[in-house]
Amino acid sequence: MNNTKKLTISAIFTALAIAISIAESYIPYSAIAPGVKLGLANVIPMTLLYVLGPLYAISVQAVRIIVTGLLRGNLVTFFFSFFGGMASTVLCALIKKQKIIEFSVIGLSVIGAVIHNTAQFFTALVILKNINILWYIAILAIFAVIAGVLTGIIAKYTIKAIERYSRSI
Repeated sequence: MNNTKKLTISAIFTALAIAISIAESYIPYSAIAPGVKLGLANVIPMTLLYVLGPLYAISVQAVRIIVTGLLRGNLVTFFFSFFGGMASTVLCALIKKQKIIEFSVIGLSVIGAVIHNTAQFFTALVILKNINILWYIAILAIFAVIAGVLTGIIAKYTIKAIERYSRSI
């Protein structure tokens, strides 16, 4: 695949990730637990990690977080999104690159979700300066596994569809 096609695909997926992120912000997950959401926009960088490679996945994730942060205008949620999203995408790219243990898309998505929530937890520790929130990491971990499986399944089928489409053209 040439660079122009990769850039075009990543631009389309960036717009899609931004739209998903904004749409998901209207779903009231906080009734379940504060700060919990599926993170459906994270399907996009996970898909790009497999389809275009780590540089595109990381770049699209960064642009999505910055644009949605600017559109929402909340600095605290921006920090949570930035540190969680970038930590998970970069570490997933590194994990995928290593050849010792190979993870499925769903497995890597679960790892990414746990990393995402862990990074957000440490961001909360820095912002709130309160160690009493330590118990909350267990709740976040449970939801991270659930969200990671769901987004991993979506990413797996998206990757298959893109690969099928690429072979047909």
